[in-house]
Amino acid sequence: MSALITRLKAARAAVVRGDAAEALEEIERFAVTAEQAPPEDDDIREQVRAALTELQNLAQAAMEGAKSASEQIREIVQSARTLQTYDDSGRRCVTRTVARMPRRF
Repeated sequence: MSALITRLKAARAAVVRGDAAEALEEIERFAVTAEQAPPEDDDIREQVRAALTELQNLAQAAMEGAKSASEQIREIVQSARTLQTYDDSGRRCVTRTVARMPRRF
C-alpha cells in the first residue's frame, strides 16, 4: 500500500477519534510525503483522490457536528438562565440562573 494512502487512513482514524491534533500531524506528514514522492501510478493517484475527498467530507461533517453541539449548549445555557417555575400557591416565579458561557479550551 502507498505511504500516501497510509497517511490519509491515519488522518481519517484521528478525525473519527476526535483527535484534531493527530489528524493535522498526519495531514502534514501526508503533504511532506506527497511532495517528496508524488504517486506515479494512476491507480494510486485515484486512491489518493478518493481518500482525500472522504477525509474532506468527514472533516466537514465533524465541523458541522461540533457547531451544532455548540449551538445546542448555547440554547441550554440560555434556557437555564431563565427557568420559570411555580410556587406552592400556583403563582409563576421567574428565577434567573447565572451560568458561565462555555469557552473553548
